[in-house]
Amino acid sequence: MIVLDEKIAILDLVPTLRHALHLLLLLLASSVAAAEGERSPMVGGGVIAARAGDGIGAEGVVGVGLEATYWWHRIGVAVEGSRRWNVESGDPESATLSGGLRVLIADRLLGSFIEPRDLELGLELHGVVEKSWFDDGGDDVAYGVGAALRLRGGGDAFDSTLLAETRLFVRVMAPRDRASFAERSTEQPMTERAPITVLVGLGAVWGSGERRYADKLRSRFATPILFPGDAP
Repeated sequence: MIVLDEKIAILDLVPTLRHALHLLLLLLASSVAAAEGERSPMVGGGVIAARAGDGIGAEGVVGVGLEATYWWHRIGVAVEGSRRWNVESGDPESATLSGGLRVLIADRLLGSFIEPRDLELGLELHGVVEKSWFDDGGDDVAYGVGAALRLRGGGDAFDSTLLAETRLFVRVMAPRDRASFAERSTEQPMTERAPITVLVGLGAVWGSGERRYADKLRSRFATPILFPGDAP
């Protein structure tokens, strides 16, 4: 009798479990259908300026860089490379290769002042690991954090899924090897504390987005042209 009661209870639970499973599948399907964003990596480049250390031994550098970022919802994985020159002498200083994790923490649509379209303003936080090779010999690894402000728009064509973005970012980097930095610096007290590099960059990247996402950023003048006989 007890076994029969247990079987009846289990059978009573089957419809409930089936409905719960259906609800879970519907929620997953709706979340996937509503997922919008990048369909390809965002690729581009820009210019950078950096100042390492402070006081007499401070060094200023300028450079150009390339980057590629693959986004999954609000998480991005980035690879970057740059070539840098000393500001004072104009001589090549270093080449760098870095990888990092980016998190989009805020975004909102804003109306453009120039043309009838919406632009997306976003704020990202960055964590970066950077490898540098110096022209005067040696190499070093630096770790840093930063933030980026991005302004993103879409293509003009009606069926375009192009994403175009301008970026302004700031980073604070600290080398893993303090001794190697001290050897390149003329200020001896720098060996007593971790030297800091402040880096500012301005760039642009391009990619392809999901159709529903790209539609939000398209010009309002981008409407299909209908000819006589075409369906409205």
